[in-house]
Amino acid sequence: MKLFVYGGAILLIIPFQVVVIHQFAIGSIVPDSILLTICLVGLWRGKLEAVVLGIGLGFLQDLLSGSMLWVNLITKPLIGLAAGVWGRTVLSLTSWIIPIFVMGISFISNLLVLVFFKIHSPEMDIIRAFFGTFLPQVLYDGVFGAIVLLAVFLLFPTLYRNVRNL
Repeated sequence: MKLFVYGGAILLIIPFQVVVIHQFAIGSIVPDSILLTICLVGLWRGKLEAVVLGIGLGFLQDLLSGSMLWVNLITKPLIGLAAGVWGRTVLSLTSWIIPIFVMGISFISNLLVLVFFKIHSPEMDIIRAFFGTFLPQVLYDGVFGAIVLLAVFLLFPTLYRNVRNL
């Protein structure tokens, strides 16, 4: 059953990101629903499932987007691993800490991408990229994570009780 659920998530989240989530873009900043999905799976299901989902989603995102090859395939499983490890061992999982956690994971992910792009493009201006794209992306991912989390808790109240009582 998990195979069908994760297979469906992998096949549906990319078109959902491209068709629906791109409508909420502010300038060129688009919230990363794939990052949020992997974070939530890592927090609620564990690191192994998040890493496998990150490999699948990262591969498809690299395959279907016009970005540099292997960037998402490397960063998305690392996001799943970090979310699974920190969510199970380090964090006290309360409803208000999860959006802050998503912002931290988004910060780490965007930092890895920024370093990767700087290595392959030395003429890139780091300061302009940091304040023009990097920081707004992190903040937007955190706000988007809070909104999605609120919607999930409203739709599934038992999940909120489970998170609150951990």
